[in-house]
Amino acid sequence: MKKLSYILRALRSPRKIIQSLSCIYNDEVYWDAYVHDWRKSGQASQLDCLGNEWKGEEIFLSLLEKYSSPRSHALEIGCGGGRITSRAAELFQRIHAADISSEMLRQCQRTLPYKNVSYHKLDGFTLREFSDSSIDLVFSHDVFVHFSSLQVYPYLQEIKRVIRTDGIALISFYNFFHHFELFKEMSFKFHNDRRFPPHMRVHFLTEDMLRHMLADLRLEIVEIEKTNFLISCFRRTPSTG
Repeated sequence: MKKLSYILRALRSPRKIIQSLSCIYNDEVYWDAYVHDWRKSGQASQLDCLGNEWKGEEIFLSLLEKYSSPRSHALEIGCGGGRITSRAAELFQRIHAADISSEMLRQCQRTLPYKNVSYHKLDGFTLREFSDSSIDLVFSHDVFVHFSSLQVYPYLQEIKRVIRTDGIALISFYNFFHHFELFKEMSFKFHNDRRFPPHMRVHFLTEDMLRHMLADLRLEIVEIEKTNFLISCFRRTPSTG
């Protein structure tokens, strides 16, 4: 009864309704605004594509190349402005570039008008646009760093659904131990500001947490790389269903 009473009080408050909607849509709004700010900043004339202002993708790209095939169809979760997509387009027969932000998708398509790249709007929760066992390889770099473990697990389940038997997934996360100084910096910032971030959540995983989730989903770990990002390569085997 207490919970119901709280819900009813919240529904009577327009401000709380707006805040709730904001929580649902803030990721899309944030990244749409990021694209507009990026265009105005002049970086568009200095960089090949939006996202090149961020660094540290070299190891991920080397693993992507290692597991790629020119006959494969790949799905990228969180293509952003195309910094990883641009390289992936050279490695796969077909790329499905997906993102929660409509503006990111427009920017990526403008930068990379490749015939073998199609663009897809995500809902932030599922991969429902993609059929079961339809993708050879799923990859995502510097995107799951914004997902809490409560979001990561359902996404791993969705990835398992869409990849074919023996299909591969390559996903990067912030490594709690390797990025501990960043973790401290951000945690103290939130504490000192006395408020949670209104956008762009940042989250950290440990290898043990990731291994436990993958084992529970009966996904086989192929390789884990921990030099910088925590990068997991895993696959769906015939025995995982």
